[in-house]
Amino acid sequence: MIAISKARVTGRHGATGPDLVPNLRSSSIDDQLPFDAAARPGHETLPLPPDASSTLYVEGLPADSTKREVAHIFRPFVGYKEVRLVIKESKLRGGDPLILCFVDFENPACAATALSALQGYRMDEDDPDSKFLRLQFSRNPGPRSVFGARGRR
Repeated sequence: MIAISKARVTGRHGATGPDLVPNLRSSSIDDQLPFDAAARPGHETLPLPPDASSTLYVEGLPADSTKREVAHIFRPFVGYKEVRLVIKESKLRGGDPLILCFVDFENPACAATALSALQGYRMDEDDPDSKFLRLQFSRNPGPRSVFGARGRR
């Protein structure tokens, strides 16, 4: 298995976000993460999947999540650009709103590093009902215009 150091993920040697390590599924990571998606000359890397994009789609966020909260989770990763939250009203009366979350990175390799590290991240360790995050590459990556994909007015 190819691994990278936590310093490589955060972009700062010896520094990690306070929530990064405690929330990873394996507590025996010994300063390493599962794969080196951000290639460096002279280091082997695992190939990116064919559907890899520079944008991640994130599911499992609590209904009261804020852009700032979500940005704090992804900001430590090299190549992070921005978080976009789209909040849609529930179709069920009195139901929680649906949160669509997209996180943009500089390139697919940076996005893959975050995806690998945060898959299964738990937003609230103290809440037994807290969901685990599910991440995947977005099918239609990149920022959207105000007018949508159908054209401008």
